[in-house]
Amino acid sequence: MRRADCQTYQQMAEDLASEGHNSEAMNQFIEAAKCWQRWEAFARAAACLERAYEHGMLAQEYFLAANAMREAGLAWIRQGEHEKFEIDCQIASEAFIMAAEERHKPICFVDGAFCAILGGDIDMARHLIHAAAETTRGEAKELINLALMLSEYQFGDADMYIEAAVARVTDRKGMDDVRRIFKLTFWGFIRTILESEYAVSLKSLSDSTGLPLKRITQLIREGIENGIVPGSLDMETKEIIVDSDRADISALARRKRPILSRDLKDPGAWNLDIDE
Repeated sequence: MRRADCQTYQQMAEDLASEGHNSEAMNQFIEAAKCWQRWEAFARAAACLERAYEHGMLAQEYFLAANAMREAGLAWIRQGEHEKFEIDCQIASEAFIMAAEERHKPICFVDGAFCAILGGDIDMARHLIHAAAETTRGEAKELINLALMLSEYQFGDADMYIEAAVARVTDRKGMDDVRRIFKLTFWGFIRTILESEYAVSLKSLSDSTGLPLKRITQLIREGIENGIVPGSLDMETKEIIVDSDRADISALARRKRPILSRDLKDPGAWNLDIDE
């Protein structure tokens, strides 16, 4: 399939949208997005999925619209667009509320809760977890428990619970989705830390999350390789160091720990002769 085919699919979707065929336009935008993803043109795929969401909502097909917006967020994160990822996840969580009413399936509250967690809206996540617990009557108990753990950043407990409990009631695709949600939530947690700290030790992360050091290291490496964690792993000091492009050297003086030579672009500048 050529890139020109993707443009053709997208134009067909635009034509359907302009004619008011919202349901058909939604489906066609989704097909265009799949085509762009094959070419790893994730920004274009995300834009198509966001358009699919718009027309899905207009067609009152809320579940499909919510899924489209969730997939748009996942496309943005592959492009390194963290904020767009979180915004789309927040929008998807609200759409899943409408989907629960549309399809009379309270399980959609769980999907919404996971999206809210990924979007960083923990208050919304807890509201949806409560709604799911009240309305599903025991259905998806394991997923509800997992959502609660992730909303409280209990990553060690959540990691074990996925393999011990969720795996018993979920098929392979479901497990792939759950593991992806776990990783994205953890990486979002790391990104938040790196917004206020220029370095964080693996040991402190292990202590605060309950994850073993080996598991922490594995997850961090994967997040960095996929461009989702904006930093580098210094195995000599066993720290995650924020991407230097985001560091403001003038702010280093405000840090709680002492400034180290590796914090500076030119460590040699400190090799001064005090007698001069």
